[in-house]
Amino acid sequence: MTAVLAFALRRSGQVLLSLWVAVTLVFLAVTQLPGDPVRALFGFRPAPPELVARIRIDYSLDQPVLVQYGRYLGDLVSGDWGRGLPAVRGTTVVPGPAVADVVAGAAPVSAVLLAGAIVVQLVVGVVAGALAGGGRGTGRGVYAVATVLVGTPVVVAAYLLRWVFVSELGWAPVNGRTGDPAAYVLPIVALAALSTGYAALITRAEVGDTLRAPYVLAARGRGLPPWRVVAVHALRPALTPVVTFVAANLGQLFVGLIVVEGVFGMPGVGGAVLAAIRAHDRALLLGLTTVVIATVMVANAVADVAAAAVDPRVRLRPAA
Repeated sequence: MTAVLAFALRRSGQVLLSLWVAVTLVFLAVTQLPGDPVRALFGFRPAPPELVARIRIDYSLDQPVLVQYGRYLGDLVSGDWGRGLPAVRGTTVVPGPAVADVVAGAAPVSAVLLAGAIVVQLVVGVVAGALAGGGRGTGRGVYAVATVLVGTPVVVAAYLLRWVFVSELGWAPVNGRTGDPAAYVLPIVALAALSTGYAALITRAEVGDTLRAPYVLAARGRGLPPWRVVAVHALRPALTPVVTFVAANLGQLFVGLIVVEGVFGMPGVGGAVLAAIRAHDRALLLGLTTVVIATVMVANAVADVAAAAVDPRVRLRPAA
């Protein structure tokens, strides 16, 4: 238990350092975008100088970049994720949405998509890979399909599924803002497709290797049914690399989530990020990106600690 706790503390320190570096890079990338975000609020209308000056002061845009950076880090430490740029209605300034409120409203949608994608890649990928690795005559077919999935980008899968099942067949809602549960099916499939291919290939290779292990050959020698040999004796140790891949792939799923929610019009965190990009709302984009990065890093750290609690080799492995 002491070794696991030491590993958890070391991993927490790595997360904090990585998060600081990532937040710094994102802050510099977003704040150095070309154009004037305050002037963009007025569109083609003339911008009243006093109104522009007030917005700049409220958002510290009148300060040097280092001062803005310091204030942003201070807000993050205090739990303030920031607020989007305001909207201008004539001479009235309407405060922008708080990042925390945007995340609270969008997180349930994204959580359903992420959870569904993880379940699909674990269930479909593992079952297909186990059948292929077990030599049931499906190995070549699973390998071919998995290879196609691995080579298909998420954006291609999303647009293809939308064109076939929404535009051509009309079997699914046009977008996810209707609240129809059926609207989640195609986004989950599109988000999980590439990862499911990887999970199937990993499981296929691991099961194939495990079936040649002495203890599996002994189980076969005892006359156990082939399905039991694969499901009980070969599949269980083969699941460790699959679970490790799923945890490590969480960041890629978040990237795909932005694409999928944009293609299918899902009102999740990814859709909010796209909306912030379209609106040139740097403040909201910075806050949302920081939340996504922190979530991915914490989730990966939790997965590493869980793996270390189960497998001592993980916590004894020297740090990279």
